[in-house]
Amino acid sequence: MSRLCAIICVQYSTKGSSGDLTCPQRRNGLISRLPAPRPLVIRILLVCVLGLAVRPAAAAPAPSELPDDLTPIYLIQGDGPSTPLPQKRVTTFGLVSGVQSNGFYLQDPTGDGDPQSSDGIFVYTSSAPRVNAGECILVGGAEATEYYEKTELTTPRSLKKLSIDLCGDGSLPAPLAPLPAPNVDPEALLERFEGMLVAFEELQGVVQGPTKRFSNGNVEIALIAEQALPFVRGGRVFQSNPDDAAGLIFLGNGLGAELPPAAWGDLVRVRAAEPGTPVLAVIDYSFGKYLLLLLPGQEIEVLSRHGSNDETAQSDAGAFRVCSFNVLGLGRGLDQLRNATDYEAALRQRAEAIAGGLQNCEIVGLQETGKPEDAENLARVLTEISGLDYSAVAFAGPGTASPSFPLTNSLLVRDDRVTVLNAENVQACTRFSFSVRLVPGQCPARLLPLFSRPPLVTDLLVRGPWGEDYPLTVVVNHWRSKRGDESVNVVHRTLQAEHVASIVQARLDTDPDAHVVVLGDLNDFEMSKPVETLRYGPEDADGAAREPGHILLWHAFDALPLQDRYTYIFNGGSQTLDHLLLTPGMMPDFGGMDIAHINADFPITQPGGIEGVPGLSPAFGSSDHDPLVLTVRPGGGAWIAGNAQIPNTLVELADSSGTVIARTQSDALGEFRFFDLRPGAYSLRFALPAHVTLLPAEDSDGSSAAVIPVEVAPGRATVVELSARDRRAEAGAASALFSIYYGSESAEHARTSDP
Repeated sequence: MSRLCAIICVQYSTKGSSGDLTCPQRRNGLISRLPAPRPLVIRILLVCVLGLAVRPAAAAPAPSELPDDLTPIYLIQGDGPSTPLPQKRVTTFGLVSGVQSNGFYLQDPTGDGDPQSSDGIFVYTSSAPRVNAGECILVGGAEATEYYEKTELTTPRSLKKLSIDLCGDGSLPAPLAPLPAPNVDPEALLERFEGMLVAFEELQGVVQGPTKRFSNGNVEIALIAEQALPFVRGGRVFQSNPDDAAGLIFLGNGLGAELPPAAWGDLVRVRAAEPGTPVLAVIDYSFGKYLLLLLPGQEIEVLSRHGSNDETAQSDAGAFRVCSFNVLGLGRGLDQLRNATDYEAALRQRAEAIAGGLQNCEIVGLQETGKPEDAENLARVLTEISGLDYSAVAFAGPGTASPSFPLTNSLLVRDDRVTVLNAENVQACTRFSFSVRLVPGQCPARLLPLFSRPPLVTDLLVRGPWGEDYPLTVVVNHWRSKRGDESVNVVHRTLQAEHVASIVQARLDTDPDAHVVVLGDLNDFEMSKPVETLRYGPEDADGAAREPGHILLWHAFDALPLQDRYTYIFNGGSQTLDHLLLTPGMMPDFGGMDIAHINADFPITQPGGIEGVPGLSPAFGSSDHDPLVLTVRPGGGAWIAGNAQIPNTLVELADSSGTVIARTQSDALGEFRFFDLRPGAYSLRFALPAHVTLLPAEDSDGSSAAVIPVEVAPGRATVVELSARDRRAEAGAASALFSIYYGSESAEHARTSDP
């Protein structure tokens, strides 16, 4: 395999250091690498032809000109994921392939010819090193360590510039490296290149994680190789599917490359500075992922293909909405928005998102307001922008007192529709210590507070044309972050879930039909133990199973298509961290659920700083979390949940008179929804290719469209399951389902459909 690819020798010089890869959590914790996924031959074929090139034979330096105790880099790296010389002091030398503000990458000029051992390594110097790319450097007395499973040299006792002749001809071999692919273990592909300069014949992919800018200057973009996209179900990588996540390609700016703003679905092309030559990068391992640190000067082109203009529809007076919105550190702490101009710009930006993206939602639960006055200031600006009077509800909690990053749960209500009856932070106390700030008098002796951000419980009355005011309790949550030791965090969140479940249960004990909405950033996934505890209540202390059929809270995401269930993107994986649940007594009034995808798919637009994607409205990119929108229609909501198995196809809803009253498009898996309907007779119309029909297809001409009658009942979903058939297929052959990716169509045979 190592003899399949040609060697590319490059010589370049970049003065100074650029890009800071120092992380706030540096030297604090452990991140595991992805386990090896199941092999899949067809996917491995995407990458197996890009083997390691044979290294060129360069003249080794004379031993008398270098110290006797040299340890070559490839022996420090070893042929496995960890160094065979942990905590050993070593002296080595090589050519500098790239420099950043806290260290540099050093590569053996010759190598050992073993494709399993890397010839490059990162030298961590803490501060900016006085070395330049292309220099021959002797590193003396450095410690070989594993930093979050990244092999590196730390605390070198000396750095000495050597004659370039001691590093051969001053050129570095840049072997061709394979790109990650779905269902292929990234470690098996890239560990042997860790710390090395490598080449890629082509680097082109579709964005899965939008451009992310860190406070230390780091910039990252997560991609899937364009040729691998058809292997990703629905074209989106989800955190819940590690086989797809294995194919993510991460681009970084640690060596000074300029990474432009890019949104989910955009096409990114990277071309070498010199036409006809390969793309060059140093492969880094950074907090659980392999990162391609592009060399400066290469051309990075972004072709925008994200057609979303996802804004929530305005409801009529017969319904109201309850929303949840993590507003991303909207405070004046030392690590938040210290500058007054930036703070005012951030208030306006979040207010624009509520007024435009959420269409002036009547009730908005907020997470990550800094202090109560920040919620009040947001209400003030929102009133100015929308022309509607908003009031804020917020109380200080343990997290409010943080000088660097205060956080407080808050609630905004529209005064023309909503009356606040009662509101309070409902703290819980525990015998366990979770490092929550102590507030005098909050907990009895020998007990400690459970929440840095206690649940905000607010009793409301909502006015509308339905008659008596609608009583509603909203519980705003922001649970323990996933940062740090997750084995401790999940215990903490489960206890928090039990407490919130007890608040809901107390309301139901008083009134079994009580209207309670629990919402917020729960920092966990749909099927996690904390969220399951919230849905069904705590497990009995004796371990007995929960009562069959018992549901404490219904998760509104159960109404959504699977492709729509994400509120956050981490390391290129779409996931759900924000949730909205409601008591069974509200089910007859359920009018619809929407995740307003106005943030997670887009780079964050920083007030007074770096802009997001050009041309988007101010409602986009105000946070890294997508807001949630629940529609409540007192007196009866109804909706249609359908799957046509035909993706990206126009679907129209017509009333009994044949008038089209709503339009939508099926998603990448063929699912579609029509929410907030009146009970009655409707018909669904599909704009289909001429050779495709849907079954059953009454009143259809069987060619360009299908019309499906639907009877919608009050207080529940009407489920429409359809079977797609390609009439080009031979009789008795499997039906053909179509996957359409950005205008190119491919067919994939699936299960047999009855005629």
